[in-house]
Amino acid sequence: MSSSIGGILKEARAKRSITLEEVHSKIKIHPGVLQLLEDDKFDKLPSPLFARSFLKSYAEFLEINPKELLKDYEKIGLKDPEQTIFIPPADEALKRPVRLDSQAVVTGAMILAGVCFLLLFFYTARTLKETFFKPRAFSAVTAAQTPREAQSAKSAKGAASEWLRSTEQGNFPEIKKSAPLELQVKALDNVWLRVTCDGKVLFQSILKRGAAETWKAKEKIEIWTGNSSSMYLMLNNFGIGSPGKGVIKKMLITHEGVRISK
Repeated sequence: MSSSIGGILKEARAKRSITLEEVHSKIKIHPGVLQLLEDDKFDKLPSPLFARSFLKSYAEFLEINPKELLKDYEKIGLKDPEQTIFIPPADEALKRPVRLDSQAVVTGAMILAGVCFLLLFFYTARTLKETFFKPRAFSAVTAAQTPREAQSAKSAKGAASEWLRSTEQGNFPEIKKSAPLELQVKALDNVWLRVTCDGKVLFQSILKRGAAETWKAKEKIEIWTGNSSSMYLMLNNFGIGSPGKGVIKKMLITHEGVRISK
């Protein structure tokens, strides 16, 4: 029996006498990705995060204990790429030591202190005037609001911030509850996706640049992606654009809108 992760997967698939294309039709992982797993070329995948997800799905399909494979994978030591900041070399002229005249330094410090004092004086005078001489206006709604109502309003505001798009915000189409959700995703660049409709995984692969796929659901559609800015979404023929920049791991699309899913 093979000792490598890829060898274990390949041997288990051979015992079932199935091809990579047949595996793809069942678990929606692209044959090219499956081949990389069987060849132990994990560094060719988008990131270790996706590699773990692929390994888990493939192992479960082949009825292999995924915990053991993932344990072996962790021993390899692959990590998510870290962001690096490039700092260009300093100009040679800037490397030369700067000589400061002590008298100029003292004069400059005194001028700076004077400016700070004047700014502080005018700011303090203005604050005192607004505090003691300007009447405060209270709305009837705010004055009548109880602490519990204020806390509820604050919680509601925090919940609303999780929505990327919604019918209440006016940037999401109004769809009847009885109507199905029909989502089309167009790849602006190569993007890895896992699409789940009403709890069933229908797609788990890399959507190549320029390609488009459509899925339908009765109640909800979940999208797990590594780069949300690389795709354009249309829901029931209504363009809702790109979900946003940065990494948004999972999004939930319902009749109410699009929000971050935990």
